[in-house]
Amino acid sequence: MRVSFVLSCLLFSSINLLGVQKKTLESVVVEENFQQYTFDEPVEVKISSNKNILENSDIAKSLLDIPGFSMARKGGGGSEIFYRSQGASRLPVVINNSLLHGGCGGRMDTPITYISPQNYKYAKLIKGPQDVRFSSLIGGGVIFDRGINRLNKISYNANLSALYGSFNRKELNLNALIGNEFGSVEIFGGLYKSGDYKDGNSKIVHSSYDRKNIVLTATITPTDTTAVSFSAEVGKGKASYADRMMDGSKFDRNSYALRVVQDIDKHQVKFDAYYNKIDHVMDNFSLRPAKKDFMISNPKRVIKGFRLENELNFNDFKIYSGISHYKDSHISRMSGKQNSQKSAQDVIKSKPFSKNADFTYSSIFLQGEKLYDGFGIFSGLRYDRVGIKFHKSKIDKNENLYSGFLRFENYFDDLTLYAGLGVAQRAPDFWEINGKVNGAKNGYKLKKETNTQVDFGGAYRGQNTSANLNLFASRIDDYIMLHYKNQNIISFNSDVIMMGFQTNAEILLYDMLKAEAGLSYTYAKNLKNTNGLAKGDPLPQISPLSFKFSLGIQKPTWFINSEIYANASQHRYKKDYGNVVGRDLGYSDKFWTLNLNAGVKYKNYEILLLAQNLNNTLYSYHNSKNGAAISTLDIAPTTRVYEPGRSFWVKFKANF
Repeated sequence: MRVSFVLSCLLFSSINLLGVQKKTLESVVVEENFQQYTFDEPVEVKISSNKNILENSDIAKSLLDIPGFSMARKGGGGSEIFYRSQGASRLPVVINNSLLHGGCGGRMDTPITYISPQNYKYAKLIKGPQDVRFSSLIGGGVIFDRGINRLNKISYNANLSALYGSFNRKELNLNALIGNEFGSVEIFGGLYKSGDYKDGNSKIVHSSYDRKNIVLTATITPTDTTAVSFSAEVGKGKASYADRMMDGSKFDRNSYALRVVQDIDKHQVKFDAYYNKIDHVMDNFSLRPAKKDFMISNPKRVIKGFRLENELNFNDFKIYSGISHYKDSHISRMSGKQNSQKSAQDVIKSKPFSKNADFTYSSIFLQGEKLYDGFGIFSGLRYDRVGIKFHKSKIDKNENLYSGFLRFENYFDDLTLYAGLGVAQRAPDFWEINGKVNGAKNGYKLKKETNTQVDFGGAYRGQNTSANLNLFASRIDDYIMLHYKNQNIISFNSDVIMMGFQTNAEILLYDMLKAEAGLSYTYAKNLKNTNGLAKGDPLPQISPLSFKFSLGIQKPTWFINSEIYANASQHRYKKDYGNVVGRDLGYSDKFWTLNLNAGVKYKNYEILLLAQNLNNTLYSYHNSKNGAAISTLDIAPTTRVYEPGRSFWVKFKANF
């Protein structure tokens, strides 16, 4: 009843208050390559292509620059990202308007495993359920997009970058574009490689990786109002894992996308069709010595679908409306334990793939923006029809998901204040339901989650200063948790509350000295007595208080910057309870690290330098997995997978 009432109110608001180009705070423009982010809207963070988050191949690590983000390390790949301590399906990752998932039942490959951020023009974070255009958002969403290339004359350019760093880390990136007013061809290519790193105690962490990808995009622009773009992407890779007894010997992704954009006066119609195929192999002998019991597992995942969106722009309001549909299919095959590497390879090749699961999502959404004198109103509604089919357990069911939001923004000369109410529902995902792969019991009985959340705060922009404060409080009914009980994993629903804040402030003095500080915290607890959890128990997998402070000098052709990043200890945990990402391992200790970065630019060339963890701290994040013992490499088990110790890299960039 409560959800129906809230959505009814949001529907009334959507019908009566849909609207236009909103007034937003002007972007903060700084000539520093390592500037973390800019605030364009109170509930979004937009990251352009020259920001550090799109410069660094370690997406999870670089996203920590945004207050509210945390991560979990597993080794050389598969890192998990969280916003406000919500990850996996609660924080969907969207690439060019299509959702991306990994194939492994144990989440060896997460979406960011297959993403090279340098291949995208911009990224965007949506905070909480304050948008309905891309998905139902429980914790928020991360959007990567290449946009459409539109040229007005014959043009050609190329960007080349090369990186070398500690632990034999090597990277090479190329981006080239050629075209004219009628079309263009663009190519992205990247090579990324590293050996095992050492932690703050100089202990080897099984974490090497080797990845490569290439993207070809062809765009036709026959008129000023029409654009058709087709892209093909091929990615290959392998990575060592410190948190388990197998490594990822194959991470292949083939993606194809078609985008058609038609402008009609001030309005626009956009159509996207996509096909994403994940082919993943894990084994216990390719990237580590094996003595016996040679094993291979080979899951595959195919996501294909389309999205159609209509954007209407009038003098005093803007409306987005659209539909989307996609099918997500999962198959796999396994060798079982074999006496030799060759036997395992022969068995896996001879085995056919078995169907595991199919998910279908059919969606419709409506979102609007209206600007009045001094304030704006934003609202949206979304409906998802979800079909879930697990072939082996003969699960076949449907879910109806409803999402919506209403937000009020009040504008002053240098200040925006906002308050919003959002509701988002999420169906249980593949990992929560799947009983065979990760041992979950009764997964098919799980109920859909319902998050009812309020967001409020403000963003300030002065001549040389900017600041923002985001606060949220939510109740999530039927929140899905996992109990890692002995060798079994039991999934169940409970009710929880969450609340917290993120804040960031920066100041520029004397047109050269920049200081910035950020702070974030999330508090959460369980509200029901269920499955060994008591009412009032801490919600598991919640990151502790985090803090950052940076101070640097920036000039038009050079900069130098120092940064301190710190996490408080986490006393609030529930051991052996968690989610599909992992479980609480117990208390986690506080830590701080010192980082330095600098850069110089001369004409079309740049050199960037970075030193991380200069104080060589032994540390790990609260949500990181435990380190597995690898006897054949003389690696002892660790409480958590520790982060790299003191490390350096240098990057050269050229623009032609």
